[in-house]
Amino acid sequence: MLLFLAVACSSGPDAAALVAPPVAVVAAAVAPPAPPVWPAPGAPLRVLPGARVEGTLLLDAGHGAAGNTGNTNWRCESEGDVMRRMADRVATALAPVVTVRRTRPDATLVPYPDRLRASRSVAFLVSLHSDSRAGTDLHVDPATGCYVNSGAAGFAVLWSDEGAAELVAARGAFARAVARRMAEAGFPPYPGLDYGGLYEGDEVPGVFVDRHEAKQRIMLLRRPIVPSVIIETHQAWDPEESARWEEPATWAAFAGAIGAAMGDVAAVERD
Repeated sequence: MLLFLAVACSSGPDAAALVAPPVAVVAAAVAPPAPPVWPAPGAPLRVLPGARVEGTLLLDAGHGAAGNTGNTNWRCESEGDVMRRMADRVATALAPVVTVRRTRPDATLVPYPDRLRASRSVAFLVSLHSDSRAGTDLHVDPATGCYVNSGAAGFAVLWSDEGAAELVAARGAFARAVARRMAEAGFPPYPGLDYGGLYEGDEVPGVFVDRHEAKQRIMLLRRPIVPSVIIETHQAWDPEESARWEEPATWAAFAGAIGAAMGDVAAVERD
């Protein structure tokens, strides 16, 4: 005997009501993952476009003077040696857009007064340093006996507001331009949590004014007669950031930010 379902065979007016309506399947919206944040591997950096900048930059590798080697990084290297290596790379990356002179092109120890004299014949001075910050994760690596801290990332641009009004205005403008351009390139600013009374935060994130005791204020900030800044990174104690500073893409992004900042200040001066 063959059995037929009435629903399947029915063609009356109530047949449609007996058939379940189609169910609409709506996929749940999935937010794209947030991009990694510097200095995480793969965190994006941008090389800012820039034209050739008039004027010479004196690029100073911090420390590297007699009795002044700077901090000791997580690999137990001196800051003076690491900054000289960094200056080599950044100077090469800057060469297409800026004429660069170096204070320490080799391992020779160079007194700070000599660097100050060299700054008299250039348009800008940038001194490279790597900050030693207590942060939130400072500890000693048991394998090396040297400090490690991944909890205080970010750049700091230091400047001095001592001196003639016109020079101070030019210094401040350059410091702010560097910080803005570094942030635009993808480097996050440091909020200054470990600076206490040594530096005072500026109107632009990542910019700080020297507030050391008068006799301890930094020579290459207060004494040059051209716009001068110190740029502090956190590669000294942060292995992740240290690894990023070994990448050519990082040197290119950093150099592009410096060149763009020089161009910003020069454009204002021309106007």
